[in-house]
Order: sequence, then C-alpha cells, then structure tokens
Amino acid sequence: MSELVAHLPVVCLVIALAALAAAAAVGLARRASASGAPTRALSVRERAIVAACADALFPAGGPIPLSGTEAGLVEYMERYVARTPRPLRPYMRLLLHFVELSPCVFGPRRARFTRLPQADRIAVLASMSQSCIYLRRVTFLSLRTMLSMGYLANEKVARAIGVACCPTPFERRAAARAPGEPVAVEPPSLAPGVTA
Repeated sequence: MSELVAHLPVVCLVIALAALAAAAAVGLARRASASGAPTRALSVRERAIVAACADALFPAGGPIPLSGTEAGLVEYMERYVARTPRPLRPYMRLLLHFVELSPCVFGPRRARFTRLPQADRIAVLASMSQSCIYLRRVTFLSLRTMLSMGYLANEKVARAIGVACCPTPFERRAAARAPGEPVAVEPPSLAPGVTA
C-alpha cells in the first residue's frame, strides 16, 4: 500500500496525460468531420509524431542505412490506421498523443516529443521500454511493433537483410499447382540431410 501512495503523483500524472491525449484525439476527430474535407486516418500532427518515432527507432545511417521515414513508415501507419476498424482508431491515435506528451511528464526534457532533438527522442523511447509503469512499456511495445512491421515491409529494407519480399506467399504456392492436385508435404529439416 505504501508503494502505491509513493507512486500516486506519477499515477495521477499518467491518468491526466491520458485524459488530455484522449480529449485532443476526440477534438481532432470532430474538427476533421466538421470541415467536410476528405478525412485522413492521421492528422498532420500525428503524422509528425509517427515520423519522429520512426526516425528515432530506425535512424539514418544505422545498420540498415534507410531511415524510418525513408522507408515510408508515415504512409504505412496512415494505411494501417485506415484499415483498422473505426472503433479502434481513437486508441491508436491516443497512443501517438501519449508518446507526444510523455516527455512533458517523464523527461528527459519538458517538451513535446516532436520538439526534442534526436538523442532525446531515443532516450525517451528507451526509458519507455524499461519503465516501471506498465502503460508506458505497453505503449512503447505497441508503437515499436507497428513501426517494425512497416519497416520490414519495405522492399529495400527486406533486400538489405536478405529477405525475399513476398506479400502473398500462400497465393503463389496455390497458383503453382493444378486445381485438385494434392499438396506435397515434406518433413521439416533440422539440418541438411537430417529430418525430424
């Protein structure tokens, strides 16, 4: 119980931050629907948050020289959110706003994520990944998972790591055999010449 009391200010800040981000996401959704313009899955600010996160997770000149934005992660996330069922989209947008406002509460500097220098953005994501606050860790894992899927879906990235990019692997196999022809199944191989 004393641990809960000791962490009460941080818990209150996290709840307040989540409420502010939710209010911002609802306000943006209302503004977009009221304008009558074709709506995008992500606002301009949310696209900037995705770009900042993408380049912090996948910086230019890393082991794979293609940065997150060069790999098209902003467009990937736009399509990903657009494909998500409508009731779940506010949660994905809330995740982005939580990342944006997180440094204001947890540091290292009290500024929005998109206004931090690259080194501080990396530090924020690293602290989120190891945070004792479950919500911060889950936010980081969710964001990293979505952005990693988009990064690995890029053909140049796939070639750089030696993966043959095949968006429909099962359709190609099915088309290669004649209709009604049985599928040949080979036992799994543990090593060349060794089967299970």
